Amino acid sequence: MSQPPPILPPDVISVRELTLKTSKAGLDTWHRAGRSQPVTVDAWVRSPVAVAGISDLVSESVHYGTLTKAIIKVVESNDARDDGTPRKLADEVMASAFGIGAEHVRVRLSFPKKLLRADSAGVEVAKHKYTPYGSDPVNVAVDEKAFIEGLHAFGIIGVNPWERVEKQEVVVGVEMHGPGSGDIDVVRVADDVVNVVERASYQTIEALVSALARFLCVEKALDKVTVKAEKPRAIAFARGPAVQITRSRRYYSTEATRFRQNNENEHIAYLGMGSNLGERAALLSAALIELEKRGIRILGTSSMYESAPMYVENQPRFLNAVCKVATTMTPHELLAAVQDVEKNALGRIKLIDKGPRSIDLDILLYDDIVLRDGKILSIPHLLMLEREFVLRPLAQLAPDYIHPVTCTTIAEHFERLCPPNEFLSDLYTVVPVKQPRGPINQLMFDTIHHVHTATHLMAILNVTPDSFSDGGDHISPDDILETAREFVANKATIIDIGGQSTNPKSVNPGPEVELDRVVPAIKLLRAHQEFDNILISIDSYYASVARAAIEAGADIINDVSAGLLDPSMLTTAAELDVPTILMHMRGTPQTMVKLTKYANGDVITAVADELAERVRAAETAGIKRWNMILDPGLGFAKNFEQNLSILRELKFLVHSRREFDGLPWLLGPSRKGFIGKLTGREPKDRIAGTGAAISACIAGGAEIVRVHDVKEISDVLAVADMIYRNPASLAVRKRQ
Repeated sequence: MSQPPPILPPDVISVRELTLKTSKAGLDTWHRAGRSQPVTVDAWVRSPVAVAGISDLVSESVHYGTLTKAIIKVVESNDARDDGTPRKLADEVMASAFGIGAEHVRVRLSFPKKLLRADSAGVEVAKHKYTPYGSDPVNVAVDEKAFIEGLHAFGIIGVNPWERVEKQEVVVGVEMHGPGSGDIDVVRVADDVVNVVERASYQTIEALVSALARFLCVEKALDKVTVKAEKPRAIAFARGPAVQITRSRRYYSTEATRFRQNNENEHIAYLGMGSNLGERAALLSAALIELEKRGIRILGTSSMYESAPMYVENQPRFLNAVCKVATTMTPHELLAAVQDVEKNALGRIKLIDKGPRSIDLDILLYDDIVLRDGKILSIPHLLMLEREFVLRPLAQLAPDYIHPVTCTTIAEHFERLCPPNEFLSDLYTVVPVKQPRGPINQLMFDTIHHVHTATHLMAILNVTPDSFSDGGDHISPDDILETAREFVANKATIIDIGGQSTNPKSVNPGPEVELDRVVPAIKLLRAHQEFDNILISIDSYYASVARAAIEAGADIINDVSAGLLDPSMLTTAAELDVPTILMHMRGTPQTMVKLTKYANGDVITAVADELAERVRAAETAGIKRWNMILDPGLGFAKNFEQNLSILRELKFLVHSRREFDGLPWLLGPSRKGFIGKLTGREPKDRIAGTGAAISACIAGGAEIVRVHDVKEISDVLAVADMIYRNPASLAVRKRQ
C-alpha cells in the first residue's frame, strides 16, 4: 500500500548557522580522510508548539537547547571512520533529532573548507517520521540535495570586445537534487564545472548556465540540477548580474540521447532541405543519395511540402522537407559535408541571401547540443521556430524532441506557430513522380485544409478475366486503348492497372500470370504519346510484379496489403523510390471476409492502429514519407456496417494518428458490395450509389478516389469539389 503524504504541522523550531568541527565528513580540502574540518549546521524541526506556548514549559516542546546539544554530540564525537561522508553525517544528525521527539526534520550541512575554489559545499536532507497502521515508525525521505556555493572560475563570457579577450571571474552555484544526491562526489563535480567554464567561450550567462545544466544532466547523469552563474565584475555599482535555471534529465531525454546509448560513436541530426530551381523534387532526392555517399546514414524523411518563399518573396515557390540522419561527424564536419553536397555535387550557386537556390541544406538539430559559432554555424537553427515549412515536417519526425534552448518539444512549438483550427496554411503536400510525364512531375495535395487542390481521379483498368464487376472487359489491346482514352477524356489523372482479382471467390493466379497480364498493358499505353501526361499505378501485392511494372513505365505501386503479403514489397518500393499506396487489409483476398471482428467493435481505432503500424514498417524499410499514400481499404476485411463507419468517420480517421500527418488518402468505394446491399443493384448499375459514397470520401478528406465509371464520377467530383474543397470555406472557418 502506498504511503499517504505526511501531514506536517506548520510550527517550526530551528537552529541556524551552528558552527562546529567534525572529522566524520570524509575528505577535506586536500583530499585527506579523517581530518577535522569546520561545518555549519542548519536544522529545522516541524513540531507543534501550541502546548508549550500555553504552559511555557520546555518539556512540552522539542526545545532548541535540547536540539542543539543533540546535534553537537553527534557532529563533534570522535568516532570518525574512513568511509565517512557528509550524507552519512546528515543521517546521524537527523536520527538525533528524531530521537528527541521530532516528527519532521530538515538538516543542512555546509563545509566552508571542503573545496579549494568554492565558498562551501554540503548536503541538505529532509525526512518525515511515518507510522504505518500496525507497524513501527519509519523515516521517509522527503527531499535530498547536494550543493556547491560560490565556486570561482575564470572564463570568456560577454559580448563586448574587451570581454572576448580577457577571462573574467564567474561565480557558480550548483544544487544536485534527488535520491542519492547526497552521495555525489562534489569535489569531482566542482572540478568538472570549472573545466567547462574555463575551456569554453560564451556571449551570455544564459548560454553558460544552459551548457552547465546540460553537462551535469547528460554527461554526469544527474537527475535534476539547479545552476546559478554570476558575473561580479560586470556592473560597476552592483554585486553583479546572475542567471539561475533548474533542469532535469527529462529535458534532455531526446531520441538522440537514447539512440547514442547503443551507438556510442554516432550522433543524430535533423537537416532541413529546400529547393526552388530546376527539378526540385529530384534535387531533394539526389541530396539524400549524396549524403549517404559521405557516410551520413538517412534514418527517415518527412513529407515534402511546397511553400511560398519567405523574406525574399519575388522568387519561385519552394519544395521543403526534413531528413533525420546518423553521423559520426562533429557538427563542423557535418556542415562541411552538407556544403560539399550543395556546391560540388549539386552545383548550388548562391546569388543573394535567402534568394533562389537549386538546393539548400541546413543543420536544424544535432543531438541536444547548443552551438553558436558566429556566422559559421548555429545549432539549433536560429530561424527554425518561425518557419512552418520547417516545423511541420520536423514535427513528423521528432514531435517529442525537446529543443535544447527553449526546453519545449517540437510538437509544442509547432502548435504555437500553427494553432489547430485557427491557423490557415498555404503549404501543399507533394508526392514526387520519379519519371516526369509531360508537365506532370508531382502530385500535389492540400492535406492540411483539404480545400486548395482538386480531388484526383484514379481510373480502374483491370486486365483480368474474373474481377467482380469488369472481368474480361479489357483483354485485347484495342479494348485497353479505347478504355484508357475514355479515362483521359474524362479527366482521370491516374490509371490503376491490375492483373489479379481481389474478389474473395477468385483464385490467385500467381505473379507469373499477373506479369503476363499487366506488363504488356503498361507498355501499350506508354507506346502511345496521348498517354504521356497520365500516371500509371500497378495494383499488385507482389514485389516482382511491382518492379517489372515500374521498369515497364508505371509510376506508382498500389499494394492492397501494405507489404504484408510479400515481405519483399516494402524494401522493393524503397529501392524503386516511387509513390506507394499502403492499404489496410487483413488476411488475403480469399480469407479477408472472415476477418472483420475488431476489438470492442471499433473498426476506426483498429484500422488507424494497424495502418499506422504499416506506415512505421514502411519507414523502417526505407520508403520515404513523401512517397506514401494511405487507403483505409473499403470492402477489405470490413463488413457492411464497418464500411459505412469508415465513410462516416473518415475525417476523424485521417487526423487520428501522428503517423498520418501530411499523408494523402485514397479511397475506392466504386461498385462495392455495401452499395449493392443498400441499393439492391448489380455492380455495373451502382453508379449513383458510388457517386454518393465518393461525395462522402471527399467531404472526409480523401485526396484521390479510385473508380470504374470515370465519366459519371468526374461529374460527381466537379460538384463535390466545389462544395467541399472550396477555398471559400476557409473564410467561413476563420469567421467562426
